[in-house]
Amino acid sequence: DGKVSSSPHDIINQDKQTIVFLHGLLGNAKNLRTPAKKLTRQLPHLSALLLDVRGHGGSSGSQQHVQPHNFHSCVSDIFHTLTPLGLVGENSPTAICGHSLGGRIALQYTHTLQLQRDHAIQTPQQTWILDSVPGTPDPSVHHVLKAISSIPLPIACKSTLTETLMSEYKMNKAIAMWIASNLKGKNGEHDWVFDLDIANELVDNFADQDFDTMIHEITSGSSDGALDSTIQLVMAGRNKEWKEDVVSSLRSIPTFGHSFHMHKLENAGHWVHVDAVNELTQLMVDGLSNTRR
Repeated sequence: DGKVSSSPHDIINQDKQTIVFLHGLLGNAKNLRTPAKKLTRQLPHLSALLLDVRGHGGSSGSQQHVQPHNFHSCVSDIFHTLTPLGLVGENSPTAICGHSLGGRIALQYTHTLQLQRDHAIQTPQQTWILDSVPGTPDPSVHHVLKAISSIPLPIACKSTLTETLMSEYKMNKAIAMWIASNLKGKNGEHDWVFDLDIANELVDNFADQDFDTMIHEITSGSSDGALDSTIQLVMAGRNKEWKEDVVSSLRSIPTFGHSFHMHKLENAGHWVHVDAVNELTQLMVDGLSNTRR
């Protein structure tokens, strides 16, 4: 049975290697529990630590975090979580995996460690990026954030919110129901489980991240001969944002096919960990089978 923790207060088994999972925008740590569980069941040398990104889940609330709310700050949050758990030095996470927004933060995490070789936390051997498309966010992201921001609080119930999003904001039922799942409260007094101000600021960071350059610098290794870190980018076949110019630019990175790999899950939409969880898990099992420090 695989070891999966969504609480940073849990005792981490340091006899195992750790893989960190980061969810997407407006999500929470438990979103990636299924692939994490499947992965650690098949690879018993791994345990999974599922974290809430700042402003989300157990890390929501602007008062908990010092500005600016950007990817660098999210990485600092991860460092501050890993250190008291003893996940430093030889016990540093062997891999990190992020979906969408979480994939961007995972990339920033590995890039930061690649540049700071004297950091107490070692660079992960593998970084898994799940359907994080480089560049500015899809317009639908801003549409969702604008819609959520305009809805008066408190919200009566999930079903009312779902109907409102579908009728007034023309969202499809799946998106509306997913948004409605992010409510907390009772007796007609519901609020969001995420912090909208932080979410909006994080989205503003998308355009500033030099995705291709960071991948190149991470996967090119370092002059001191340290172990290269590999990047595995998983694309959803049904995500139309993977335009030819974006894919071509990534494929032109010199380390493509060596320490940088791209995979396409043809029948998956953006939520690859839901639409193609078995295929995704098998990809990760194949890639992580030999990860040992």
